[in-house]
Amino acid sequence: MRFKHWLTTLFGSSLIAASTLTAQAQSPRETAPGMAYDGYGGVPTPGYGPPGMYSQWPETSPYQNSYSQQINDGGTWKESENQLARRYRLRVDFLTGRTRVSDSLVGNTQAQNYPDTIRSEIGTQQGQGGGGGGQQGQQASVLTPFTTSEAQGRVGFPLFGALNLKMVQRGIHNQGARVDWGWDNADDSGLRLEFLTNQGDFNYNARDYQNATRDTQRDFALFAITQLHKINELNSQGNVAAATQLQSELTQLGSTQPTTVGRFNNVNQVLQNNIDNLGGIPLNDGTIRTFADGTTFGGVTVPYDLEFQVSLKSELYGGKVESVMSPIANLGPFRVRPTVGVRYFYLNERFRFYGQDSGLAYNSGGGQQGGGGGGGGAQSLSPDIKIHSPPDGVDEDADGIVDNAGRTESGGGQQQGGQGQQNQQIFFSFHDHFRYPIESYLNNSSEQNLGGAEVGLTYDFGGQSLMLSGSSKFGLLANYAQLKMNGDNIAMHTRDSNLLLLDVNNATPNAFSDKQFHTHVSPMFEQQFNAEASLFQYVPVLRRLSIFEKARFRAGYSILLIGQVTDTAGSISWQGNPSVGLFPTIRERRNTYATYNYNLGVSWEF
Repeated sequence: MRFKHWLTTLFGSSLIAASTLTAQAQSPRETAPGMAYDGYGGVPTPGYGPPGMYSQWPETSPYQNSYSQQINDGGTWKESENQLARRYRLRVDFLTGRTRVSDSLVGNTQAQNYPDTIRSEIGTQQGQGGGGGGQQGQQASVLTPFTTSEAQGRVGFPLFGALNLKMVQRGIHNQGARVDWGWDNADDSGLRLEFLTNQGDFNYNARDYQNATRDTQRDFALFAITQLHKINELNSQGNVAAATQLQSELTQLGSTQPTTVGRFNNVNQVLQNNIDNLGGIPLNDGTIRTFADGTTFGGVTVPYDLEFQVSLKSELYGGKVESVMSPIANLGPFRVRPTVGVRYFYLNERFRFYGQDSGLAYNSGGGQQGGGGGGGGAQSLSPDIKIHSPPDGVDEDADGIVDNAGRTESGGGQQQGGQGQQNQQIFFSFHDHFRYPIESYLNNSSEQNLGGAEVGLTYDFGGQSLMLSGSSKFGLLANYAQLKMNGDNIAMHTRDSNLLLLDVNNATPNAFSDKQFHTHVSPMFEQQFNAEASLFQYVPVLRRLSIFEKARFRAGYSILLIGQVTDTAGSISWQGNPSVGLFPTIRERRNTYATYNYNLGVSWEF
């Protein structure tokens, strides 16, 4: 076969000519700072090569500003799987429990009790009977059942006894809520914000402790008391005819009262069943004296036979900001973390006493003179004296009245027929009818703002299905306390000479008020135990709600103690004799505020 060589010569000559020309191309780009060189002098085309967050080892890791756990994989830095996002948490708890507020005596601890107050005035009574039930000539003190019998080693029944809060309340019932929000970082450190509220009250009404058969004609008894005071005033003015007429109308009105069970149509019996041995307030009326050996003598106990009420209220609000540090112990499912934070509390406590007294004096016989219900100037009975049957809850004389007022059914050497005393005068008035029945009250409140630093530990054990946790916190709080007091008619009101008289310019001359401020340091301790479990998935209705899809049920117990807190009920100087300028004042006393609570709630992590 024959080839033509002219094509070879032409193609070769063309290539030689082309080699003399300059080639055109894009100039190389500069290498971007911090990026690896691609071997060609330019930045890799987007979408190709390693991600921008990676660097070739041993260059600097791109994760310097986060939780530093990285690995080197074949010469390339990569993010470790331990690098987790921030975990948020929310805890909502309902609280219920007890709060210890005060263990004080409502009254002056140095004042003598009521039996001792009237002992010198009543002396020894002559036993008198009516209708065949009495024993004539038997000498016995009507105070015997109410005084201490050292030989028998027992204390008698209370006669207008003082109220000891330590004996009647072991702590007021309270309810509240606690909300805890915050987050945990990848290294288990975190932040907490908490809000707490806890409120409770205690109410004591001495009438609630009376026999169920008493106080069955309350309204008529109060009306009869006011009428007896009017009759007394008419007699004192010498208007005997008007007093007799009013007494006759009262007797007639009493006779129309229904006589169903526990009800009577005789004024004396109505009062015997509706005037109660309720309680008393021991007071320093200016007569208390302290001797060299430390013993005291004097004072009085003020009786209240219509109302005796004491109430305590406590409100606690609090908040905190807390930083949780990385674990100091991390043993698998168990970890311990220190905490440091700032805590604030607002504590508002209120004490209130309210009493009402008939202003009547009463005793079964004893040589009193005067007749006709209201009595007159010839009465010899002291206005201080109010005698009751021992409160044993038994109707010894079967007159239908349990623990009569103005009667000693037993225990005092007097046995008296019920029928014979229906027409015998027992109740006497000595006072101005515009003032009596008299009402006394005293309010004392404290507002305390407490703030400071706290440190502690939190510890937990478990996992997602069950978590047991707890915390112990200690703090020192600056306490700024403001106390306020007001009241009226705190005095031995059976003695008119101890009270200031009302006039047109001052309708409450026996009223008083006081205010004080205090600043000090209060230590704090808080302990919590909680358990959390994924239980909502087993509840038929709740498990269908998205809000409970990742929620866990919480239950626990907590204790909060705050020392050197003002005892509002105990911060009262119980003294009263307005006629000599003696009124109750604030005398700050401190104790430990303690609240113990069970909690039930829900927790979320997201």
